[in-house]
Amino acid sequence: MLHILNGDALASRFPSDIHGDRAIARECLVDGPVQAHSLEELWVVRDQFLTPDHHSNPADNYFEKVVPEFEKIATVASNTKVYCWFEQDLFCQVNFWFVIHLLEKHQGEVFLVLPEKADLRLGFTELDERQLEEHYRDARLLTKNQREVLANLWKMYQASHIDEAMTLSKQVSIELPFLLPAVQAWKDRIPHGEYPGKPKATIIQIIKDLGVDDFPKVFREFRNRIPIYGYGDVQVKRLYDEIKKEAV
Repeated sequence: MLHILNGDALASRFPSDIHGDRAIARECLVDGPVQAHSLEELWVVRDQFLTPDHHSNPADNYFEKVVPEFEKIATVASNTKVYCWFEQDLFCQVNFWFVIHLLEKHQGEVFLVLPEKADLRLGFTELDERQLEEHYRDARLLTKNQREVLANLWKMYQASHIDEAMTLSKQVSIELPFLLPAVQAWKDRIPHGEYPGKPKATIIQIIKDLGVDDFPKVFREFRNRIPIYGYGDVQVKRLYDEIKKEAV
């Protein structure tokens, strides 16, 4: 059994009573470039984006901290049951689509553990140990077709084929209802004309509404207004800095 966890925060509080190996998705594929012709090329692209200064903190080395966790997933034994612990926001969903892409040839059962009723801003962090165990017991077995849909969403995301992704997510909205809001958020993020995309536009509006230029306050309000993005402070700060630079 392999549990794929959506980050170290969940891993740090994962119930000890839930047995099995663990792999931690330590990525934010929703942020930055993902175009690549192979996994090996993708690792290089992501490494250059996330750790441009390799001398700043050796502990953050992408090839030591991130890649081995994904390799656990890609090389899992064919008869292993896999449980994917991911939330509904766009940040988590893009990582989830990539994980299912890695599992495309996996012969074993793949389950999704999804906190459907949790606050989008909190996800798994809202749940105590007993509730996490309940979610594990209620895990959804993904069908072959559902796995194909999710893997294809990764390929569409990687190729920036938003219209195809919208069509696909609408087609499966009954059986996988959490996909359409995430794909819609992806579409709304895309700039067009003078519109900078919903995340940036929201930050600009927040600064106007609050009447202050204080990033911690802006970040908290961003999470309150559009939690579907699931952005952490790093992603919001990058957008915030771009807005400040453009305003000069």
